[in-house]
Amino acid sequence: MHIRSLCLVVVLSSLALADERPEPRRTIVVNGQGEVRAAPDRAEVSFAVETVAAAAGEAAAENAKRTAAVVAAVKSVAGPDAAIGITRYTIDPRYETPRPGETREPRITGYVVRNEVDVDRAPVEAVGKLVDAAVGAGANRVSALRFSSSRHDELLRAALEKAGGDARAQAESVARGLGVRLKMVVSAATTFAPVPTPRRFEAMAAEMRAVPTPVEPGETAVAVTLQVTYEIE
Repeated sequence: MHIRSLCLVVVLSSLALADERPEPRRTIVVNGQGEVRAAPDRAEVSFAVETVAAAAGEAAAENAKRTAAVVAAVKSVAGPDAAIGITRYTIDPRYETPRPGETREPRITGYVVRNEVDVDRAPVEAVGKLVDAAVGAGANRVSALRFSSSRHDELLRAALEKAGGDARAQAESVARGLGVRLKMVVSAATTFAPVPTPRRFEAMAAEMRAVPTPVEPGETAVAVTLQVTYEIE
């Protein structure tokens, strides 16, 4: 009799706990989009200085001389807010490839030294002069031209507000279609659009000395996606 009473109590307690479990929330999920565009006011440009010589020391010495000239040239036109630095430096051997049928090992015929000078936060209106100055001072290649805005944080906040408004409008439309009412926001998460690939000149110095370099920056965009989960009733 005592055992039966104990079993009954356990069963009744389990039923009471089951009744106390909260009902799962009824929710809808929407993705709001927000994008703001503006004219860029600054740029980042990278210049490569490449030298070749029979000995590594000779190639490095010539490269150092030409790189110093490039840095001095870009400093004169980059503006006071620009940041100039060396982002990459390599020394690689050049090999004489064996002819078909030869079994000897490739022979080193010289060395190539590459140095990359990066100019960040340069004013957009100075980019053309910046490119011409670097090439004129000895840069062999111009690459990785990227435009941006000093108002990025402001543009980001504006894009987030747009995304929030778009999410709310979508959720209200879904709720009306389903015949339900929106309650509170359960969660919200942002996703930022991928950073666009930098524009590339990939032009050699000889190709760029004939005429001044034209630059058309276009617009820069800040885009976000805001995923919002709403509770409904």
